[in-house]
Amino acid sequence: MGSSGKKGDELLIPMMKPGAMKAPPAMGMEATVTPGGTDGEPYAYGQAQVEMDPPPSAADFCCPSPLSCALSLICPFSWLGACRVVSEKEGALLLTWGKYTSVVKEPGIYFLNPCGTSLNKVSTKQQTTDLPNVKLLDLKGNPVVVSGVVFWSIVGVKAAMLNVENVYRYVNTTAMATLKQVVSKYPYEADDEGEASPSSQHRHGLSLKTEAAQVSRELKDVLQDRLAHCGVKVIAFNLTDLSYAPEIAQAMLVRQQAEAMVKARRLIVKGAVDISEDAVNQLETKGVKMSETEKTKVVTNLLTVICGDQKATPTLSVG
Repeated sequence: MGSSGKKGDELLIPMMKPGAMKAPPAMGMEATVTPGGTDGEPYAYGQAQVEMDPPPSAADFCCPSPLSCALSLICPFSWLGACRVVSEKEGALLLTWGKYTSVVKEPGIYFLNPCGTSLNKVSTKQQTTDLPNVKLLDLKGNPVVVSGVVFWSIVGVKAAMLNVENVYRYVNTTAMATLKQVVSKYPYEADDEGEASPSSQHRHGLSLKTEAAQVSRELKDVLQDRLAHCGVKVIAFNLTDLSYAPEIAQAMLVRQQAEAMVKARRLIVKGAVDISEDAVNQLETKGVKMSETEKTKVVTNLLTVICGDQKATPTLSVG
C-alpha cells in the first residue's frame, strides 16, 4: 500500500536470466516463469497473477462493526441516507473506520450503515491509455518517436484502490517506463546482414519496424507484471506510430537512399555478370570461335551497357 505512481516510485522488475525459473515477487506474490519466447528464448515476464478481490460479505453492510451499530441505533435518523447504488461495470470498496471491510461488484442498491463507513467506487470497464509521441532511444542509440496505446481494465478493486494512490496515473507512468525499457532493446531497423547489433539479446534481424507483433507482446508481458499487484489486467499494448526523431530524420533518409542504391547496384551487377556469361556460352555453343581477348571485349561491352547510368554510345575505331 502507498505506491504513488510517480516516475521515481516505479515498480522495476529486472530481466531474468534464461536459467532462472521464478520471476521477482509482486506485492508478496510469486510468479513462475515458463519458456514462451520465439527462437527458444524464454520470457521472464507475463506470468504474474493479478491480485483479485476476496469474496464479499453481505453482513458487513448493515453491521460492519459494533461501534457503527451502536451509533446508528443512537441516531436512527442517520439511516435516511443509507442507500447506495452500484452501477453496471462498476466496483465499490467498503471501508469501516478507515479499514477494509468488503468489495461490491454486483450492480444494485445496497443498504449501508452510515456511521463510520465509506463506499468508494471505481470503473471496471475496459479503458485505454494513450502514449503519444514519446521520444526514446533504440538499441543503437538513435532517437525515435514512438506512440503507443494500452488497453486495460481493473479486475481487483481492493488492490486498485488500496495499493496505489491513483491507479490511472500509475498505469500511465508505468506504461511510459515499460515502453522506454522495451524499445531500447530493439534497433529501429535491422542491419544489412539481417542481424541486430552483437550486443543485443534479440538476433535474427528483429527490429521495431519488422517485429511489431513481438514487441507488442513483450510490452504487454512486462507491463502486466508491473501492474499485477494493483489489480490491473493488461489486455494489449500496441505501437501505433514509429518514426525517427526530426533531428536525424533527414540524415537517416539519405542513409536509406544510399543503402537502397547499393542494393540495387549489387542486383544489377549480378544480373549483368549472368547475362554476359550466358552470352559467351551461347555464342560458343552455336559455333562462334572467340579468343580470350574477344571474350573480354564482349563481357566488357555488355557490363558497360547494362551497368551504366546513362545510355551507352557505340564507337568505332578507324584506321
